[in-house]
Amino acid sequence: MSKLLDIQGLRVHFDTLDGPVEALHSVSLSVNQGEIMGVVGESGCGKSVTSLVTIGLATCDIDEGSIIFDGEELIHKTPEKTEKTLSILKYFSSFFTIGLLLCLFWTFFAPIQGLQASAVMLIAFTISFVSRRIIDAPRSRHEKFMRSIRGNKISMIFQEPMTALNPLYTVEKQVSEVLKQHGRLDNAETNKFLKIAKAIISPIELLVNYLRNDLKGALPIIIATLVILGIHQTNNADETIGFLASKFFLFGFSVLFVWIVGASLFPYRNNKAGDTGSIGIFENFVREKYSLLFVSWIVIIVLLWIPFGVLMTIILSVAILAIPPIQLSSYFSLDSAHRRQVVNILKEVRIPNPEAVVKMYPHELSGGMRQRVMIAMMMACEPKLLIADEPTTALDVTIQAQILNLMKDLRDREGTAIMMITHDLGVIAETCDAVTVMYAGSVVETGSLEQILGSPRMPYTIGLLHSIPRIKEAGEERVDLPIIPGQVPDPNEKFDGCRFHPRCPFADKLCRTKPPQMLEVSTGHFAACHHTDLTVDLQNAQSAFSSEEFLKSGGGN
Repeated sequence: MSKLLDIQGLRVHFDTLDGPVEALHSVSLSVNQGEIMGVVGESGCGKSVTSLVTIGLATCDIDEGSIIFDGEELIHKTPEKTEKTLSILKYFSSFFTIGLLLCLFWTFFAPIQGLQASAVMLIAFTISFVSRRIIDAPRSRHEKFMRSIRGNKISMIFQEPMTALNPLYTVEKQVSEVLKQHGRLDNAETNKFLKIAKAIISPIELLVNYLRNDLKGALPIIIATLVILGIHQTNNADETIGFLASKFFLFGFSVLFVWIVGASLFPYRNNKAGDTGSIGIFENFVREKYSLLFVSWIVIIVLLWIPFGVLMTIILSVAILAIPPIQLSSYFSLDSAHRRQVVNILKEVRIPNPEAVVKMYPHELSGGMRQRVMIAMMMACEPKLLIADEPTTALDVTIQAQILNLMKDLRDREGTAIMMITHDLGVIAETCDAVTVMYAGSVVETGSLEQILGSPRMPYTIGLLHSIPRIKEAGEERVDLPIIPGQVPDPNEKFDGCRFHPRCPFADKLCRTKPPQMLEVSTGHFAACHHTDLTVDLQNAQSAFSSEEFLKSGGGN
């Protein structure tokens, strides 16, 4: 099976106020075509950073290494000399920009000298700007290449879909945007001229649909509008306002009196516990009807008080401001062919009632549905590699199982390779063909699923498996939850030897002074450890993590 993704010797660092922090230390791993590769490790081990560097979204600096995807190099390295030249040109561009502004200001006092100086500054700025673009052209081409790769040949499912989905756009808009970006949209059914015509009449269509769907609610508004216009035309607005104002106060005091009397005469049980409430049977009327009547009465009085000319000006101004956005929204709405395409994509990820879901916003969907939408977006262009960064985080167990089965089905149907990043060894066991174990920014063990979970040779992997809780058997004494003592080292901490040695029961002087190399302990099974001979017997190796002497020491020797 050929390699689809091959990462070799990847070293990256983040620039901080305390200096550079190395996040990855010579990471090497690969994903074969059609394979599900699981990447597992504790928080802070570098799993997500590795995936973000792969698709070019990481904010770190790459020191060395190579990422080959489908025969293409994904890392662009700008020579240090070129970086310095670009930095100097950027400084000069800023200087000439400020100089140009000052020279333009100078023209108010000395027009000829100011224009001459402005021309010089403009020429200097143009030369520095064009020079930057020419020198930086290789990096610009690489960024364009990476944009063509992301979402097309390589897609990524992020941990929390609510932070990845745009809350301002519907599902159909966001899924179709991915297809549009990479030229995967079907041909539109509606031509531009017909689309413009439909956009022009869309406000009328919207009003007709509103009257057709909610005539009962629209009828009082229509009648009230016609009555108000009729009163204005007959010049009876002032008399009507006086009449409504007097009746308004009379009606308000009447309702308040009836409410108080009704509350005292007709108490009712207002909760499941059977507690007697002090509010009567008129509460619903006062809450629902009286509030609406109160607001409507005030609005009618205000509309009658406004002069007719001013009222028509307001109505026309609102129409002028409201109609163009409605028409633009209609023009930029999704074509029916594109909507069907998105619906079919949602069907592939088993979203129920996709015709309704496409019109929803992310906040209207459950966690599992949002995760399915994310998977649909990422699979829309049928990528060769799907990076899933903890895709089941914050989902309940039932939804987790559905998402994992869905991803396996997509792999089986489309042949997509998957890089599954997770903390959960149960997820690894259920879905993966191969496993890579990372610790403190390094790969410490890699091999097939059976090799890693059945016969691990790196003590860290053994410690992870040992930490899985198990059900107590009948008659067995309850024991403390098994753990790996200590914690993941600070990225700033320097190590001469193995980075796991402070937490390892097998650590000795060699482990503290010499970093271990990846050794092939069996065919296709590699482990970075000086003492793989001590981890052949898995049960004995796990018992070393439970020894009282080791636990009391708080870690290794």
